[in-house]
Amino acid sequence: MRSDGWMDETVPTPRVETGGEGAAVPTFTWILGGVALLLMLALCGLWSLYLLRGQMPTGGPTPTPIIWTPTTAPTPTPPPTATDEPTPTTSPDIAIGRYVQVAGTGGYGLSLRNGPGESYTRVDVALEGEIFIIVDGPTMSAGAEWWKVRDSDNEQREWWAVGNFLEPMEHP
Repeated sequence: MRSDGWMDETVPTPRVETGGEGAAVPTFTWILGGVALLLMLALCGLWSLYLLRGQMPTGGPTPTPIIWTPTTAPTPTPPPTATDEPTPTTSPDIAIGRYVQVAGTGGYGLSLRNGPGESYTRVDVALEGEIFIIVDGPTMSAGAEWWKVRDSDNEQREWWAVGNFLEPMEHP
């Protein structure tokens, strides 16, 4: 018994010894903890790469692969053969006040223009077989005779046409 009247044996207390054999952490535990820490760091690094995929700039443009395929040598093509193109002709029978018919265009029609010559704006196309009255001309432009024609059914339709594709005709 102590001097203050307290008994040491009545209250059991655990005794902790410091610096003894039980306080030391075994080397195996340290190694195991280090391996676990390295695994956690590797897992965090891989997870961050997964989350940041496609957001990081690349090192430059991605090269496009070129796939070479063999081709056969081209065969020589024969020269074009002459086709029957419409041959424009002028007629001395075309005169002011006479009727003409569009002919020899090969079905393409005849361009009707604002003025005598190809430099003027094309405003309409006369179909093969259409009939017009000559109202003015001839005017020479680029080696061709141009005639001012008027549609007999529509007097608003009055323009210039090259004489090469106009055939004189009697009153329809």
